[in-house]
Amino acid sequence: MAKPSKPAGDAKLLSEIDFYIEMVDLHDHLPINVGLRSAQEATMISSLGSPKLPLTKHDQPERASPLVKALSRTEKVSAHVTVTGIIPALKSLGKVLQETFNREKAAGHDLESVLGTAGMRVVRLRNPTSGQPSPKISNHAWGTAIDFKILGHSAPANTGDKIPRFIAALLPTFNDAGWFSGIGFHDTMHFEVSDGLIQKWAKDGSLTP
Repeated sequence: MAKPSKPAGDAKLLSEIDFYIEMVDLHDHLPINVGLRSAQEATMISSLGSPKLPLTKHDQPERASPLVKALSRTEKVSAHVTVTGIIPALKSLGKVLQETFNREKAAGHDLESVLGTAGMRVVRLRNPTSGQPSPKISNHAWGTAIDFKILGHSAPANTGDKIPRFIAALLPTFNDAGWFSGIGFHDTMHFEVSDGLIQKWAKDGSLTP
């Protein structure tokens, strides 16, 4: 008996996956993170409180700081991206993704249909891409960082001078919104609310439950 053919939608989906996992030259997308700084541990603790220590490299959600717990929500921000994070980060994330999706659609592609996530709020220590284990708290612990992947594929870690096309598509919009790209510390999948934006939210009351 002949196998049923795949619906046309599947072919389109596979085509979009192939398009967005293609590696492109990072050099063609520089500069990045202009005027932005990775959120510092001292800034995060002073603005959102410290998780209950000690932490491990594994998620311990019950150890999130009281303020992070109060501000945390789980939301579906796009077709395949449902995450837990703090309210202002989720609002910003939703706007950034929609702007990116709209730009990609205007160029004839559907990033939303294939973009997934490897998580947002994860209460743990940092996982360095190289070198010794870190004693510092991951910015994921405050629900202000997110890792991305393409459906059916692993999230890209340190990809060197090449980056997947989907990351290249996300870079300008995230940077414009005040998010720092993890490419700055060799973690291609990662975007986080920058130090300056955290400080702004602390001043304007966005971090008040």
